Amino acid sequence: MNSIYPVSEAQAKLSKLCREGNRFIISNRNRPVMVALPIDEFDALMETMDVLSDPKAMREIQRAIAGEGSYKPLDLDDEDFGL
Repeated sequence: MNSIYPVSEAQAKLSKLCREGNRFIISNRNRPVMVALPIDEFDALMETMDVLSDPKAMREIQRAIAGEGSYKPLDLDDEDFGL
């Protein structure tokens, strides 16, 4: 993570922190309680979680890692990427 800010400091600097577009942690009594990150990073994280939670996609990834099967181009318009 880039920086850690106590709640009071994060409140005072929130608009500046958001404009900078960096990841940061908000702490309360020296304990991390919140993570803020740019929306594009959040979207990428959610997409990765979707793929990792899809058993069919994971089987295909494992097959590809093992060098099994033939090459299939991904169809990014398809919910299952054409797999």
